[in-house]
Amino acid sequence: MTPERYLSQYAEPLRRIEKPTPVAWQALVLEPDYYYPPSIELGAHLDGLKRSELLEILQQILATEYPRQRFSKRTARTFLEALQQLRDERAWRRAEMERLTATSAHHQAENDRMTAELSQYRAEVQRLFEELERVRSQAAVLGSEAATLRANLTELYGSSSWKVTKPLRWFGRLGRAARAG
Repeated sequence: MTPERYLSQYAEPLRRIEKPTPVAWQALVLEPDYYYPPSIELGAHLDGLKRSELLEILQQILATEYPRQRFSKRTARTFLEALQQLRDERAWRRAEMERLTATSAHHQAENDRMTAELSQYRAEVQRLFEELERVRSQAAVLGSEAATLRANLTELYGSSSWKVTKPLRWFGRLGRAARAG
């Protein structure tokens, strides 16, 4: 039997007696298998005890039957204070978990955004790299064409036909200048 059950079984008759109401004495008589502590003298009944005596007997019963579960106001207060502290801590932990969950969700969203942005930047870098390679190859082609044209021009300037037609080109420039001017 638990201490609470003992307490309720022994305190129930006291609750009935507290208020003086016309009650039949049979309601106050204890059951035949009712527990009587060994410290009570034979012939003494619990229903004839004062409230303080009954509480003392209850504490003795609890100390005898449940030595590790002794109950007092001090231990009750201690348990209530510990319970309140645990409730406060649980509430704080729940609030902290909600805050951390929100922070985690925010950081996860930020991480997702940055990952998407990084993917875009990588795609842009890849596109720019490909364009750079294309421009480099085009520059190489244009450079070789320019070298070919320079070689052709040098060959042309060194040719005898170019040298022979020099006066003709000179007169052509004078005529164009006279027309323009």
